[in-house]
Amino acid sequence: MTLAQREHPEARAELRVGANWYEDPATGQELLDATLQARRSIDEMPGAWPPIRGWDREPVVRRKGVIGFPYGVIYYVTVSEIVIVAYAHEKRRPGYWKHRIEA
Repeated sequence: MTLAQREHPEARAELRVGANWYEDPATGQELLDATLQARRSIDEMPGAWPPIRGWDREPVVRRKGVIGFPYGVIYYVTVSEIVIVAYAHEKRRPGYWKHRIEA
């Protein structure tokens, strides 16, 4: 059974900002496409990626890398859905998304 996906509103906004950062609109679109592919992979195997190092409480938060870009999809899984918490750049503001986790 495929779980529904829900994006945190701030995650959706930061992905758009990330795509717009690239001067070439085609590269921005490639980021969006690669992120969509990462989300599809999460749909297929939500438990396949390791938990975030140092996160020691529920829910278990995971990161799936975005192929070809320095971004990761930060998410957790509940009984009924996959919650996308952030589209986080690997080199910027580690852990800034932690306040978005719903216990």
